Amino acid sequence: MIPSEPATAGPRFGLLVPTLMEFEPCGLDQLREAAHIGDHYGFEVLWVGDHLLFDSPILESTVSLAILGSMTERVKVGTNVLQLPLRRPLDVAKTFATISHLTGGRLVLGIGVGGGFPTEWEAAGLDLKERGARCDEAIDMLGWLWEGKPADGEFGTSPGLAIDPPPVGGRVPIWVGGRADVAVRRAARCDGSLNIWVSPSRCAQIRERVLQLRPSGVEDFTFGLELLAHIDDDVDRARDHVRHCLSRLSLDPDAIEKYTAFGSPEQVAERVSAYVEAGVQHVSFYLPGEGWSEQARRVAEEVLPLVNGQVASAAGSTR
Repeated sequence: MIPSEPATAGPRFGLLVPTLMEFEPCGLDQLREAAHIGDHYGFEVLWVGDHLLFDSPILESTVSLAILGSMTERVKVGTNVLQLPLRRPLDVAKTFATISHLTGGRLVLGIGVGGGFPTEWEAAGLDLKERGARCDEAIDMLGWLWEGKPADGEFGTSPGLAIDPPPVGGRVPIWVGGRADVAVRRAARCDGSLNIWVSPSRCAQIRERVLQLRPSGVEDFTFGLELLAHIDDDVDRARDHVRHCLSRLSLDPDAIEKYTAFGSPEQVAERVSAYVEAGVQHVSFYLPGEGWSEQARRVAEEVLPLVNGQVASAAGSTR
């Protein structure tokens, strides 16, 4: 039996499915396991990463979304994040409208400017310097194509013929990744933010900035976070694991470790709760390394009840 939809008043949670195979392979069996965990434990979104070419094997993101969508009944699926300017808006609009249609709207389009792996941009014949401008226009273009609005942009045209069948509700929710102010401004135009390698204080600043930029309010906006985490009752071993993963990802452990969560379930929950207190509404767990399924289950069974308890206790103390 699949649990009912989690209450939206408290924090919601997601999982980054290991379609980027830095540490272990990912095939249909792994996707089935992720789908079961997502549905059974009441996660809000199962996320997949995105690259066309990369220095580690990675599954194509939209194909992976479609397969995960067909394997699930309740949990949403989404990109974390799709390199939007690397693709034609028409293709993105059509593909995501179809996935939305087939999943009953259980879809989030997480987007970013990308650019971290220049080789794929060279292969696509695109100028990396244009990615910001292309991304901004593509956000508009998706809306024009879903609505059937005629419009001309610098990089493309919407002829005035709507994508059919349309996405459920007329459009796919768009969450924007990135922690720089230009990314925050981009996110404020859309439906949510999805940040990584940020502190709770920076999350609070992002929230305040979005509030300034959205005079209509943020009732329909989601403040999201992707958090690299590892659970191990031996905190030193957990820290070593996190630092090894960061090094494997070509990131500086000394600079990035402070933006991660590791240790016992209690220690990880305390870290997550700090982000929730800063205004984060959706926390997606990035669980690199071998044993993804075991880590995902530990998050669901051991960490999330603690976080929800801490949040409820904090809410009660302010009444």
